[in-house]
Amino acid sequence: MREKFGDRARLVTVDDSGHGVYVLGDNSCALNTATRHLVEGEVPAKDTFCRAD
Repeated sequence: MREKFGDRARLVTVDDSGHGVYVLGDNSCALNTATRHLVEGEVPAKDTFCRAD
């Protein structure tokens, strides 16, 4: 996917176990990053690493 989307793709990872689902996840960094993208169209400048809450 990264090859196809090029600079338009970003990876958000969380230092935690399991597989997160938007809104149902409990990591504030990941939730806020995804919400900013969906609501404001903001794309992080680079891949984002979120520490466990």
